[in-house]
Amino acid sequence: MTSPSTPLPTSDQVTDYYSALGPLLRMAWGDNLHFGYWEGGSDRSSPQEATDRFTDVLMERLGVAAGERVLDAGCGIGSPAVRVASLTGAEVWGVTISQQQVDQAVELAERAGLSGRVRFALRDAMATGYEDGSFDAVLAFESIVHMDRPRALREWKRVLKPGGRIVLTDTFPLDGAARRPGDTVGDVASMATLEEYPRLLADAGLEPVELTDVTEHTKFTFTRVLDGILRCRKDFEREHGMTVEEVLDAMKPAHPQASQGAGFGAPPQVGCLIAVARKPASTDAGPR
Repeated sequence: MTSPSTPLPTSDQVTDYYSALGPLLRMAWGDNLHFGYWEGGSDRSSPQEATDRFTDVLMERLGVAAGERVLDAGCGIGSPAVRVASLTGAEVWGVTISQQQVDQAVELAERAGLSGRVRFALRDAMATGYEDGSFDAVLAFESIVHMDRPRALREWKRVLKPGGRIVLTDTFPLDGAARRPGDTVGDVASMATLEEYPRLLADAGLEPVELTDVTEHTKFTFTRVLDGILRCRKDFEREHGMTVEEVLDAMKPAHPQASQGAGFGAPPQVGCLIAVARKPASTDAGPR
């Protein structure tokens, strides 16, 4: 797990990273800034279809219904939050440390006609400021890679109602060696190992429900992101006045896939997991 002595990325580092990379990703990949989920190598689903499918995979595990409240912890530009609200009827409250992402997410919700049920705020997902027991479920879509995992999990447990669920995705190194912020200059992400997760959840006072390695479904993301970048390259460079190489060079120290020496065209060295945990029904169980 991320130790207290491990240097964590600052809010400015994370927001600068997405400010630089976001325009290219949106043009190449769409509004879902997360892995896609494919059924196999022959599945030619578009990035939109594959990323929406992954949202649906997590939404099924959230198990929320109309009128219930979901915290989207590290909501990005809001696409999963809008989809969850649209398909379940739940209210979704997204938090991010980027004002740019808040503005983009609010615009997305307005376009979808869901401003009344999807809200976004500039808040730290590790210290949200919401009251204890405010939410029926917490969704964290790859956002925990930028956070102190123990601190984030304790906060999400705190804001959950007893019996509520946390559903998250995380990356892990396929070679089994955990990678921390600060391993290379400019890092904005870290990885835990699969073996660490049961203890991470238990130490936060959560009851593990599921821990699933979904790498076989997500491993196509990197090459298909590259396909998208190549398709939009000329348009991006003309619109933004910088080359794709400049963006990718800037992202190498921060992106686990790139910094482990496997380029986007190579087989990924980064796995993806789904973790589901439950806040005990007894509110005095485990740490706050």
